[in-house]
Amino acid sequence: MKRFLILMLAIILISVSAFAETTVNFQNDFGYTIVEVTEAMDSPEFGDGNSRGLVDWDNFNYKALLQVLFDKTDTVSWGPEIGVTRLYYWEEKYVPFGFDPRWTWDTVWTGHIGGIIRKNLPHNYYVMTGASIHIFFNGTGATLGIPFAFGHEIPISDTITIPVEFRTDVIFGDAIPIGVGGGIGIKIKL
Repeated sequence: MKRFLILMLAIILISVSAFAETTVNFQNDFGYTIVEVTEAMDSPEFGDGNSRGLVDWDNFNYKALLQVLFDKTDTVSWGPEIGVTRLYYWEEKYVPFGFDPRWTWDTVWTGHIGGIIRKNLPHNYYVMTGASIHIFFNGTGATLGIPFAFGHEIPISDTITIPVEFRTDVIFGDAIPIGVGGGIGIKIKL
């Protein structure tokens, strides 16, 4: 993972030096993950005669992003995106025959890298989409993801804006988790 992050940082820095009109966006989004956790974990709810099953979960979604955008024209930008996403938490109870209960739990996180394209609309609005590879931190593999965002930028100065966006990420993992949320960031023109 450390090599992956160093490689991404090097690619971003080289790319930044190659383009004159470049912006960097740090974004934090919060929301909800639409996913059937019992299906994603391949585990039923505990009870009804089951000696193993899920007893608790939550679908809180958090996403931290770093985007580097190269202005192709006044209305279209493109570039790389790197980020981490908290998808959901689960807790499973297991009662072996004749023993005390045992619990296992985890929070499912992914790291992702991808490319995005962004279209600026009138009155400081924008839409964004792209594609990314999500790597599950629990070692269960990697999968494709597709983001969609709609936002509004609040200008602070000639070089700093505050993007406020609504974003949806479809991650093609087990039970296809869909992160839905919104957030705020800071965008700096280099």
